[in-house]
Amino acid sequence: MSRRAPTLRALPAMLAAALAITAGTAGAQPPPGARSGPGYPQVYDPNMPFEANDIAGIWTPNGAGFGGGGRCRDCGDRGFSHEFPELTPEGQAAFDANIPSYGRALGSADAEAHPEEHIGRRRAQPPALGNDLYQTCNPMGIPRALLYPDPAEFIVLPERILQHFQWGYGLRTIWMDGRALPQPEEVDITRWWGYAVGRWEGNTLVVTSTGYDPRTWVDHFGYPHSDMMELEERYTRINYDTLELTMTLKDPVFYAKPWRSETKRMHLIPRDFIQSSGWSGLLEDLCAPIDEVDTFNRLIRDPAGTGQPAAPPAR
Repeated sequence: MSRRAPTLRALPAMLAAALAITAGTAGAQPPPGARSGPGYPQVYDPNMPFEANDIAGIWTPNGAGFGGGGRCRDCGDRGFSHEFPELTPEGQAAFDANIPSYGRALGSADAEAHPEEHIGRRRAQPPALGNDLYQTCNPMGIPRALLYPDPAEFIVLPERILQHFQWGYGLRTIWMDGRALPQPEEVDITRWWGYAVGRWEGNTLVVTSTGYDPRTWVDHFGYPHSDMMELEERYTRINYDTLELTMTLKDPVFYAKPWRSETKRMHLIPRDFIQSSGWSGLLEDLCAPIDEVDTFNRLIRDPAGTGQPAAPPAR
């Protein structure tokens, strides 16, 4: 997906779309005084005292803190798990119908050289030939949004925790007021961000959720889920600047047994690490159809993927 910095607005549409691909990388530099840590900008000393139940703040899995680039070395990749999932026949059909554009290219020498990886990581096609709904600015949902390499701010309120994601500018609510999570079969309206409740088990925040729109993907490799999916997330602050996350997915319609994630990590950065127009805090990294679909996809993505000239603008 492209990024559009505010300074690109005055440029012609074609140039703006092309420059947007690298705009995030150029701005993703650690602030003065940051120390280079294990593949991420280590702003804080991880050995500082901390409150294990305090998870408020901006947490990032990005190797540069935010912007372009990938996840940090100890954060895990954009996939849910390296473990091979056991799909039901219905789940296999849904998996086969999804065409991701992330991973090793389908049929490439690179894909053939890694048989130890599940085929889901080795079937990427050009975005113009894929069917990732996020390419047309639909919400990523959970757990996929947790796997994207950009920051999320955890806003802790008395009865809820809000997860505010920079990429897509999505907002997820985790209710902490003791309400019961509906059973999957009780959900009358599915949601892009699902229904989520949380509780503390010692120093671990346990979040259980369900009711996700089945059109969202589990991760960037296009693994599917049904509307019967239940997800458990376990967040543990293991030192001052590191939050660890493990997840377990249960979906009896698409998966023959629970699927456990690899361990993911994210690191704490101060609010003023991200600056724009003299303001600090998350960028409004919104996917706007007028930019993404009407301009970037038509002028850049589709010609690159199909070899055909750009289509005329919609009237």
